[in-house]
Amino acid sequence: MLYLSHADVTDPFDRVQISGVVARFIEGKEAHDRMDQLARKYLGVDRFEWTMPGEQRVAVIVRPVKVRHIVGVERFRPGGPVPTA
Repeated sequence: MLYLSHADVTDPFDRVQISGVVARFIEGKEAHDRMDQLARKYLGVDRFEWTMPGEQRVAVIVRPVKVRHIVGVERFRPGGPVPTA
């Protein structure tokens, strides 16, 4: 199982949690091509140019199992951390 989360930069109490399973690993040229696509979309450049020597790029395709949108503070679940006084 894989868990991802993302919080709104303007409101860290507004967040999304995604749990899922890895459907596929992508390596080699296809992984680098995907990084270039993201660089074009988010950075406005043709290539992702910050790869370090010897670095291997891996893309992970995740099949979501559960998605939760959480706003505010959640109570601890039973069996979870015990607040200190």
